[in-house]
Amino acid sequence: MIDTKDNKKDAWGTLISKKPTLNEIKKHFKGKGGGPEGESHVIDANADKKEGFVWVYSTKADAAKIIDRCGNAILEYSFLDGQGVQFKIDRKAFRGIHCAFRLTKDL
Repeated sequence: MIDTKDNKKDAWGTLISKKPTLNEIKKHFKGKGGGPEGESHVIDANADKKEGFVWVYSTKADAAKIIDRCGNAILEYSFLDGQGVQFKIDRKAFRGIHCAFRLTKDL
């Protein structure tokens, strides 16, 4: 079946007539470990900093957690493939990539 502008494929590979809500996406990803291929990415590009947003892509439960933590800051979302979801998030909800790491004294 060919995609037309009236029929969009969702992240799970089936044809849908409307874009899923954030709540539907949250339910789908809640508790998903993603298996050995599961991944999450933060794209913190300098050009996007000037525009005031950050991108996050995930194929696992991180997507549900992000919706819980800052769903009201999600500006838009889309599906790049049949595995995960990509969020465009207002930069005000983002602490910075450096906050993903713990302070360490000695390794």
